[in-house]
Amino acid sequence: MYLLVIKLLKNTTSCLISSVKSKQYSDYVLDLSSLIRIDLSCQWVNEFDDNHQIYKNLNQIKELNIRQNLITNWSQLWIILETYFPRLEIINVSNSRMKLDLNPSNEFIFLKEFILIDTDNDCDLYENIFKYFPNLINIHLDLNRLSFISEIFVERIKNLTNLSLSDNPTLIHWDPFINRLGILKHLQELIINNCGIETIKLINQDDSIELFPSLKYLYMSDNKICLYSSINELSRIKSLMSFSILRNPIYGLNQIENETAKQMIIARLPNLTHLNRVSISRDERRGAEIDYLQSYAQDYFDKKLDFINEHRQYQLLIEKHGEPLKPIVNQQSKKGLCIRSDLLRIIFEFGDENETKIEKKIPSSMTIAKLKTFVRRLFSSQLTNDIQFNLFVVIDKKHKELISNDYQDIQFYLGNYYRLYAVSGRLRQSRAMGFTFSVHPESFGQLITTWEPNDKFGDPHDLALSVNGRSLYVGEIRPNRIDSFNVLN
Repeated sequence: MYLLVIKLLKNTTSCLISSVKSKQYSDYVLDLSSLIRIDLSCQWVNEFDDNHQIYKNLNQIKELNIRQNLITNWSQLWIILETYFPRLEIINVSNSRMKLDLNPSNEFIFLKEFILIDTDNDCDLYENIFKYFPNLINIHLDLNRLSFISEIFVERIKNLTNLSLSDNPTLIHWDPFINRLGILKHLQELIINNCGIETIKLINQDDSIELFPSLKYLYMSDNKICLYSSINELSRIKSLMSFSILRNPIYGLNQIENETAKQMIIARLPNLTHLNRVSISRDERRGAEIDYLQSYAQDYFDKKLDFINEHRQYQLLIEKHGEPLKPIVNQQSKKGLCIRSDLLRIIFEFGDENETKIEKKIPSSMTIAKLKTFVRRLFSSQLTNDIQFNLFVVIDKKHKELISNDYQDIQFYLGNYYRLYAVSGRLRQSRAMGFTFSVHPESFGQLITTWEPNDKFGDPHDLALSVNGRSLYVGEIRPNRIDSFNVLN
């Protein structure tokens, strides 16, 4: 292992490059053939020495870092590349201000990675530079003043696999500029954080042309994406596996809204395995897709004209999980603007040792997600931001139901057609120990049948229909147990 030492000579701007063994710093080593990387970053270098005695042993160098120096012209770089580092694979000239005064005399076919961070240039200069590097696969153009991406630029980098354009706040248009990168057949990673992009819109293409055919990783944090229509567009990129969109307006201002946005993004991108660099579990995807189906169920059943275009994955998710439940339409809410008759009297009970109870009237159309936000404000001293909590509907002393679907409204759990029926004991002279009632709106409350002790159970029992009509709770089948069964249509 060798340590590269740079000595600046007095009264001159030239640099003397030598190599010293790590174990014996006093012994100068003449053989430089084992070096593969030279780092001259932040050394105030303004020109290269022409000491052939040193450079003749540096032909094997693969990486050169001359970041943040005083080189002013590209011609100086061409000379050093052509003469002394013919097999260079990686070069870093970031934080430099160089003029393109002369063009090189030949191409640099071995160079694979070019790092040009903060060089204060637009796309036109990079067009001229990259034509001499035909085999580039990795380019960094962050922190520049890119305002466009030209077709010529894309033609120069047709073998590219990784491209980073972050922190170019004037590169604000996905179409046409980012779309032009879509023809790069080998592009696997695109980083465009903090570029001021507001919308994502892929151009319409025929079956013979697929945009971004190999793109697996797309990072777009700190942009201005605010609509799910942009996420829908990304579903057309079938190879996309990892997507980052942190600190975009599509996320809300609280944890509930953030979690909602996360689920909506996951459901819209079927092949995604990582969101914001975090792995998506199988259960998380399933929950996100089911919640997404139910969240837009009303639009689906209303058969809105643009529904299919706005929700490209919806029909596929129905085939995967089944059709969502049809939402209950509250007819009262459609009569005028007055919502007073639609208010529900709810008693909130905090499940601590004090059993604090607060009574409020709230609209039946309020979603469970908004209800949770309301409850957190209602019990602000007990429910701080770091505390997670669940809501339950109390059925009776033995039974309660978890309110689990944030996208349903309160009417779904407490509506007129899903009342509680706890049935226990005898009906007049019969020996019935339980009853089954209809919950269908047209025959609501009618007695369908009775359960006698010998029909199903040997011991007295309690039956309770859940508030959403989908679960049947049975007590006392086994000692100290409450069993829940799904109720089928």
